[in-house]
Amino acid sequence: MDYNSPEIQRLLTAITKRTENGLLSWTAPEYDPISFMTETEVEYEGYETENFAQNIAFCSKLKGGRMIWLEAYDSICFSPKGRFPSPDEGLFLRGLGYYTLRFLSPQGKVLYRMSAIIRQRGQYPLLCRLADAVFVCTQESFTRAAKRDPAAFLRFLHENDESGGLEQHPLSALMTEFYCHNRCRDFHLLAMSCATGQ
Repeated sequence: MDYNSPEIQRLLTAITKRTENGLLSWTAPEYDPISFMTETEVEYEGYETENFAQNIAFCSKLKGGRMIWLEAYDSICFSPKGRFPSPDEGLFLRGLGYYTLRFLSPQGKVLYRMSAIIRQRGQYPLLCRLADAVFVCTQESFTRAAKRDPAAFLRFLHENDESGGLEQHPLSALMTEFYCHNRCRDFHLLAMSCATGQ
């Protein structure tokens, strides 16, 4: 079935509303916290860009053994080609989400699967709303998790700081805070705000 089919839209609406109302619970069995990388963003004309990113797989178990998986990759990218922007250069941040949604039978058979690259939230409003709801309802479990050592994150930044301005950049300080306190929801909302242009 197509993402825009009435059946899928009704299903996504129901799942989103149940998640928002606390009637559907989610766990995060896979969590790659915020990291920094330089990679070729094929979604952005194929050039290399520096970005912060996180990758999380969420799971919800339904009655009868069925499951829903939402794999969420959020990224905050920097527009200038090949360099990290200085704070006085204005708004260069771009948000990107890459989401994969799967519905599984009790036997583990994939009943429905779709993936979407979110550069503008208006492209997939229901999928974005579901992702928002899942991040909001699971944040407490991340908050209870052990605080992460900032030294590993700062060391990683230092190793990737070819331009010499990354470690002192205000966004790096914010990302270090997000990393230490497992603030994956805040990172997601920031990435989506950048994708929306707000």
